[in-house]
Amino acid sequence: MSQNTSVPVADKKHIAHSAQQSKRLYPEDQQRVDQYLQEGVNEVERSPFKPLRLMVWLTVVIVVLGVLSRIIGYLVLPS
Repeated sequence: MSQNTSVPVADKKHIAHSAQQSKRLYPEDQQRVDQYLQEGVNEVERSPFKPLRLMVWLTVVIVVLGVLSRIIGYLVLPS
């Protein structure tokens, strides 16, 4: 049996309506919002993403947790 996974018509209307909702501010209010967003108050200087560093940290954490689980298993389980 095949299920219909398409979006219902009512949801499509809702999606189209939500695009119109973004333009419901008065022009002077929209201007103040745009000015606030361009001031850069919320901008944060970030260092570049380093995927190799992330992989090293993940490897270290996995190895440490693995060694810790071996130690706990050795102490708890009878030989």
